[in-house]
Amino acid sequence: MKKIFLAFLLSSFFIACDKEAGEGGTSSIEGQVWELFTYQDPFTGSWDTTFYRLDSGKDVYIIYSDDEGEIYDDKFETDYNGRYRFEFLRKGDYTLYVYADSTDINMVNYDYPIFKHITIDENNSIVLVEDFIIEKNQ
Repeated sequence: MKKIFLAFLLSSFFIACDKEAGEGGTSSIEGQVWELFTYQDPFTGSWDTTFYRLDSGKDVYIIYSDDEGEIYDDKFETDYNGRYRFEFLRKGDYTLYVYADSTDINMVNYDYPIFKHITIDENNSIVLVEDFIIEKNQ
């Protein structure tokens, strides 16, 4: 009788637990990364000429919470169309980020993150994320 009670207690404990965000689910998050190029027109000297290009080979990072200060849990390198996809996720809050390359006045290169916060509300869902747009000067 004690073994049956213990088995029932343990099974109830595992069934009652809510699982946190992370791997092991049936949902996915996907989107694209674009580069916005602004370059100086050699004839006029102005910086008003812009165009977009899909950013292939860019790392997209995911944190299994809404805390931007956490260390990333996984990353995905974008394909030739700038697309990424994180699969097999559970319901919960997630943070995605990419690094934008920039140059300061002293011509010192530095990277800074661009964050997006996503919530998965349902199992078996695909969450489409608004595009990341990374600005570059040429």
